[in-house]
Amino acid sequence: MHGAEALAATARASDATAWASAGEAGTVGAPGRAGGLGPVGPVWSGRALLVSMAALLAEAVLMSVGLTLYSFTQEGPAGNGFIAAFVLPFVLVLGALPGFVLTATLVLPTLSLARRAARWGGWHGRPKWWWTAVAAPFTAAGATLAYGTALALVTGSTGPPRAYVVCWLALTAAAVPAALLAAVAARGTGARRTVRLALTVVGTGFLAALVLGVLGVCAFGTGLLPAYAPPKPDRSALVGVWEDDRGGTLVLSSDGLATAHGTGTSRDGCDGTGGWTLKRAPGDEGLRMEMSGNCGGEWFLGGTEDRPTLYRFLGDPDAWDRYVLTRRGD
Repeated sequence: MHGAEALAATARASDATAWASAGEAGTVGAPGRAGGLGPVGPVWSGRALLVSMAALLAEAVLMSVGLTLYSFTQEGPAGNGFIAAFVLPFVLVLGALPGFVLTATLVLPTLSLARRAARWGGWHGRPKWWWTAVAAPFTAAGATLAYGTALALVTGSTGPPRAYVVCWLALTAAAVPAALLAAVAARGTGARRTVRLALTVVGTGFLAALVLGVLGVCAFGTGLLPAYAPPKPDRSALVGVWEDDRGGTLVLSSDGLATAHGTGTSRDGCDGTGGWTLKRAPGDEGLRMEMSGNCGGEWFLGGTEDRPTLYRFLGDPDAWDRYVLTRRGD
């Protein structure tokens, strides 16, 4: 009896060692709280790469439609959102290199970190989905640092802190669904099933984007979601002092006299007097102010009814590079 018990104990120890070795290799599941046996599969595989890129494509399509709809609620060239809706997904994913970089530096590291964290936490077998959600902010932070450093080396300058925070949040949101779908493919679903999964993910993304676009158009059409409209004040509402954030002022008098002091940028600053008139071009959504004299040119009205702005373009209007004045006291 004692010999049989010793052999059984040895067998159990050998099984445990084998399961532990397989779990460390990341190729097979192990019994435990994950709920039974099951394949886990290698993280760095062609299957995971393909499905991850498909997920990123679906996310890019959804993001493009969402940004396009959002652009119609904000001041700016909303028409450019249509271009982004068609170009952005292909630039990000179908360009191969960007999609591969995102997968290799964000998605698969997120999945790998989630598995390691699950093992470190004593959770054997297939990790739960929330391990991926926990790991995503950390890998997104590393990716943001890497992308920001590379961009700074290329351009010679760094962006504002807000840009890095937005990038980190966007990468975190993108990493979770792509990593979860890549984990499904990494379990060894086979070539045909992997391709089918990738096509299903892309198709679902396009369908969801179509539904979102239709709902957005209906919301704008019914007024449920208000589209941006520039303010349309009368002439008397423009009389007063308009200023920039560097001390430059533009004084508009009720008799049609305009006086500028230090307006404009350092390259095209302006001082002088002239006249001003308010015009509404046929079919134009907003109002335009035309100045004559030393600071002549065309100004546009923007902002909101409560906080209107005067601005003129610095170069190509499509670039939306503007010189903006706000009314003193607003």
